[in-house]
Amino acid sequence: MKFIGVREFKQGAVKYLNDGDEIVVMKRKKPIARVVPVKEKTAEMLLLEIGRVFNDAGISKKEALKALDQARKDIYG
Repeated sequence: MKFIGVREFKQGAVKYLNDGDEIVVMKRKKPIARVVPVKEKTAEMLLLEIGRVFNDAGISKKEALKALDQARKDIYG
């Protein structure tokens, strides 16, 4: 875990994000944000990918939730 100031994070955001470490962003010696990498092959990653696909396809949130609810009903009854 790295602790860095806001200005340092702003100037080197791409570098820090590519490092893949957890980062705590500090402002005036107080933590204001925590950036954590998304782990592969988790439910969170799957949901993010589904959301990205729906967004790219122009499907609204309402339509996406309706489709997911229908899939749940089809699977679980």
